[in-house]
Amino acid sequence: MRVLCLLLLMSVCALADRDSDRQAVRKAIAAFNHESERSAVLGRGADVPDLARCFRPESSQLYFEVRSIRFVTDDVALVDAATAQFGTMILNRRGRAFFILKREGADWKIDSLRMPEHCGTGLLAGAGE
Repeated sequence: MRVLCLLLLMSVCALADRDSDRQAVRKAIAAFNHESERSAVLGRGADVPDLARCFRPESSQLYFEVRSIRFVTDDVALVDAATAQFGTMILNRRGRAFFILKREGADWKIDSLRMPEHCGTGLLAGAGE
């Protein structure tokens, strides 16, 4: 009986940790939406494209919203995100983006970003490709 209780307690703790990890990942993506906070959520050597390539006159910056989070390991998360860009003279543009985040110490940091449907460039990858 004690072993069963211990296993139950451990699984509840693991679920609580995963929920806090999900919140931390969502918070990192939300911070990435603010140019003034972006560098604080990028990991060392992050592979993120130059989002200035997506700029068009009379349009907003690109915004990212988390759709789903999948933990590949305890320290690596894959995020499927929706993208949106708004403007007065153009139709609203929407697409998808994929983030990989890694745990660095106690924080979740963005390691890479891919956007297959934005900026008229096909696969918009990081500068290293």
